[in-house]
Amino acid sequence: QEDLRVDGRGCEDYRCVEVETDVVSNTSGSARVKLGHTDILVGVKAEMGTPKLEKPNEGYLEFFVDCSANATPEFEGRGGDDLGTEIANTLYRIFNNKSSVDLKALCVSPREHCWVLYVDVLLLECGGNLFDTISIAVKAALFNTRIPRVRVLEDEEGSKDIELSDDPYDCIRLSVENVPCIVTLCKIGYRHVVDATLQEEACSLASLLVSVTSKGVVTCMRKVGKGSLDPESIFEMMETGKRVGKVLHASLQSILHKEESLGPKRQKVGFLG
Repeated sequence: QEDLRVDGRGCEDYRCVEVETDVVSNTSGSARVKLGHTDILVGVKAEMGTPKLEKPNEGYLEFFVDCSANATPEFEGRGGDDLGTEIANTLYRIFNNKSSVDLKALCVSPREHCWVLYVDVLLLECGGNLFDTISIAVKAALFNTRIPRVRVLEDEEGSKDIELSDDPYDCIRLSVENVPCIVTLCKIGYRHVVDATLQEEACSLASLLVSVTSKGVVTCMRKVGKGSLDPESIFEMMETGKRVGKVLHASLQSILHKEESLGPKRQKVGFLG
């Protein structure tokens, strides 16, 4: 109630987030994000595919979430499968609007060829606030993604041939300006907190997942947990989500640009260094 948590943070404070991009060599883009005891690795692979029938002039994203058995004892056996599906479905919902990623830029030739981005999320360690950490990692990995430039060559008979550029610098970059991040708000007593630890999550009966863009626009919402939420507190939580989300995006963007400006000079940290 007095805006003070066990670790000394206020209700709207995030812990320190470690973000590192370009960590896996055989991917088009990758990122590793560590938040508290939650550790996430995301790899993006761009592959040629055929556009979906209902969207002939767009590429698309496919999500796959792997809950490593080492992440938490609950994932032994098939324990992590349901959670993996739930996370993948949430990511599909977030990216299922036109503005998040420019899917038309992924189209090479309508109805025939497009880029498919396979986004693989690996949970290395689970220590609370999973959805926020995954959304930050996905955004960082998409920012890091480089897709080879393609030329479509047509011969006299009208059949098309595709030529990929060999130059590693001749590539397309995705704009991640509108890619949302998830802010999870856990209701504890009369207050709600962001970036909850495992202990705080255990005290919370209901949480609200709010996906927010860098401009503070809410694109998707989901309630988690068995408890109920009062409409007024939902409105309050959304406002907090927008406020916190904008700050989160701003600091993430600045760190991504800063890291990129260092180029090959930057030091690799973590076990992937």
